[in-house]
Amino acid sequence: MKKKIDQKDLTRNTLETLTSSQLIELADEYGIDIPDDLNRQFIIVEILEAAKDLADNFYYKETIKESDGAGELATELPESYNETKIDIMLRNPVSLFVYWDFSENQLKQINSSRTSVYLQVSFFDDLNQEKPQDSFDIQIDYEDREQYILIPGGKKFVRVDLMQNTSNAMDAVLAVSSRLAIPELSEEFRNFQPGEELKIKPVLELSGIKTMLKNHYNNYRQSFN
Repeated sequence: MKKKIDQKDLTRNTLETLTSSQLIELADEYGIDIPDDLNRQFIIVEILEAAKDLADNFYYKETIKESDGAGELATELPESYNETKIDIMLRNPVSLFVYWDFSENQLKQINSSRTSVYLQVSFFDDLNQEKPQDSFDIQIDYEDREQYILIPGGKKFVRVDLMQNTSNAMDAVLAVSSRLAIPELSEEFRNFQPGEELKIKPVLELSGIKTMLKNHYNNYRQSFN
């Protein structure tokens, strides 16, 4: 026997028609190590299981190919999930990463009304506090989908709202993030201001925090009192 039986013909009935030596040769082609004294019925079971695993693996790979049939794995995420939402996460104790998206209808409404959108960053002293203790706004473009935000020292909880300017007395809230606890900072970071020289211990400087703060200030020019 020079090659495997065709996959569609690989059934128990077909294998029963083969001699023991042919079964051992076929098992060897599937990479199955067969002891000399193994019963032929066990050999048939091993071959069928190996063939099934091989087929399952093949069909799995087929399902994750790109639809154009190029044979490459699909690795790109969709540009949008058609939902207006905003989420936040801590990059480190002094920096927040914010990412958001607009639904198609929401984006059409914003464009047609020719209004601007912005992020409203609010801070709270307590997880259940209704009104923020402090807040500031960051203007964004329609095309933006993410933003790094520097966190003022001494804050305990933060929430970021995706807002739209309107002609009414109050702007429209498009989406609200969860409220996130901010880790307590060491003394060196509690009263820092963007753009100012930060005097920290050499061991903390090894973390690269000074470079990160400088780059953030140069790229975003974010400041607050």
